[in-house]
Amino acid sequence: HIVCDAAMIFLLRQNPPFFHRELGFIWGRIVSQTNLERIMTRRELRVTSSRLTKPAPAAPAKAIRTPHAATSKMPKAPFDVLDFRKAYHSSSSDRILVIKAGVSAKKVYGLASALNVPQDVIIKRLGLSKSTISRKAQANDALAADQGERVLGVAKLIGLVQTIVDESGDPDAVKDFDAAAWLEEWLSQPNPALGGVLPSTYLDTHEGQEILGTLIAQMQSGAYA
Repeated sequence: HIVCDAAMIFLLRQNPPFFHRELGFIWGRIVSQTNLERIMTRRELRVTSSRLTKPAPAAPAKAIRTPHAATSKMPKAPFDVLDFRKAYHSSSSDRILVIKAGVSAKKVYGLASALNVPQDVIIKRLGLSKSTISRKAQANDALAADQGERVLGVAKLIGLVQTIVDESGDPDAVKDFDAAAWLEEWLSQPNPALGGVLPSTYLDTHEGQEILGTLIAQMQSGAYA
């Protein structure tokens, strides 16, 4: 260090401008190097800080398995709605099961065929929509509960008429008797017990069908002719 200091003093005395220029150059390199080290140090600190503060990737969410919803099974119909005897003789609980199981819209057409009337006629009597019945029949869908109940009610009336004839004790009459045809004729004639109104106008409600059933049952005892 002493030799270097002596050399610097000698240069300063011999050529002061040169010494100041070289000293400035050296000092500039020292400053530049120092600034570079500071910049690099700051960058390293920022990188390290960002690594420390960077949130860890979220773990993939586990799929939550939910138990399948319990599907309520539709009750099975205990009999065909167009089986007229069963429609009449079956218990109320069985008839309710038929309604809840769903009466096919196609049964409306089957009922019209049994009564030997145009489909439009039976649809109008039951207070149904022709377009709705057509759409549901094509899709093989069931009627609404109240609509199915009306179809079942007419089937029950046919079964009632058939039962009266069955209990008459005349085998020949039972063999040749068409209960649906008889009911259709009776429905289409004014009835004194109803004030001269056609019985067919009572088919669009459950209560109306019950009134018709009472009148038909009274015929067996001769109350009405």
